[in-house]
Parts: sequence; structure tokens; C-alpha cells
Amino acid sequence: MSPRPYKMERRRAAADQTRTRILQAARRLLLAEDFREFTMEAVAKLADVSRLTVYYQFDSKAGLLEALYDSIARNGHLGRLPEVFRAGNDALQKHYNFVGVFVDFWASDRFVIRRLHALGAIDREIGTGLRARNERRGNGLRVIFEHYARFHPFTPPEEPVVLDKLHMLTSFETFDALAGSGRTVQEVFKIIWKMAEQAVKFSPPPAHPIVMPSLKVPRRRRSRS
Repeated sequence: MSPRPYKMERRRAAADQTRTRILQAARRLLLAEDFREFTMEAVAKLADVSRLTVYYQFDSKAGLLEALYDSIARNGHLGRLPEVFRAGNDALQKHYNFVGVFVDFWASDRFVIRRLHALGAIDREIGTGLRARNERRGNGLRVIFEHYARFHPFTPPEEPVVLDKLHMLTSFETFDALAGSGRTVQEVFKIIWKMAEQAVKFSPPPAHPIVMPSLKVPRRRRSRS
């Protein structure tokens, strides 16, 4: 191997490590008691890099938080979604799996996702990115719903209402509200699926459901006074 490619690989590895350190710092700051103090300067200080390095890596605060959300999505196995749509022609099975993937994802880093959504409510640029993600989730639901509706037709007034219900049921806000009582991921999933059945008048759950992880919804530790 010539010196140039070797140096380039080392440089790339160092940049990746810096990027990871910045994302970890951003996550820690979002979990702080007063996350409103979240700034690029604070992230840079905690990551032990310059503020310009943070901007070079992510362009803006919105870009940094988008990258953090992408990291959470990877760790939360949201990449399983393509498998949901490739799994045969059973629309009911696809929807069942779709709900399971999102419940699993929301549970994977619940408190950070909550803070990201809170920031999206007060920052227009961050909110735009979150709305785009919600639209993609809605588009996925529409594909599954339209497949299901071929065999179980709905009236024109019913369709948008049912889609809105499914979109609400698979949202983080619904998951977060249901998980607030210390329910396990499986318990939250069962409640959401039951409501989906009632909303769409689904037949009983599929014979071969996805395997949900044996995780408990994380709880916040009480701070010592």
C-alpha cells in the first residue's frame, strides 16, 4: 500500500471518530436537565473539538440533530423497513410488522427522541426535518393501506380518516404516552396493534408475527436532591 492511500484512510478514520464523538456529546447534552442550553458551542466543548469542526462536520444545528436522528434510526433497526415491504403480499402481515418496527425504534432511545421532537416544535428548521420523516412514515402506511383496501374496500370518506388514525397510532407521541406508565415494549405494541385493529377493522393478527425484542421501556433515573 502506498503512503498516500494509507494517510487518507487514517485521516478518514480520524474524521469518523471525531464525528462519532460529536454525536455522543450532542446526545448527552440533549439528556441534560435543561436541554434548552443545547448549542453548537456546548457540543464542541463537550466533544473537545472546535466549534468550526462541528460546523464543518454538520453545517448547522439542524444538520447535527438530523445526523443524530439518523444514528438513532440505525441503532434502533429502522433499516428493517425495506424487509417489511418485501415480505410477500399479505398487507395485514406488513402492517403488523410496520407497527412493530416503529415501536422498537421509538423504544430504542426514547428520551433523546422526545427531546428532539421538543426542539422541533420550537425550531423551524429542525421541525421541517421531523415533518419530512413523519411524511415518509405516512407514505409507507399509505402503500400498505392501499394494498389492504384492494381486498377490503373503504368508502372515499373513510380512507383519509383511517390513514390518519394509523399515522397517529404509529407516531412517537402515541408510543411515548403509552410507555409512560412503565409498560414493556411488548405491552405497548399490543395496545397499539389492538387500536389499529379497531381503526381498520383488521382480522385477527397474522399467524407469524415478527419477534419483538425482550426490552423494557427505559425509565428516567430520579435525580438525587
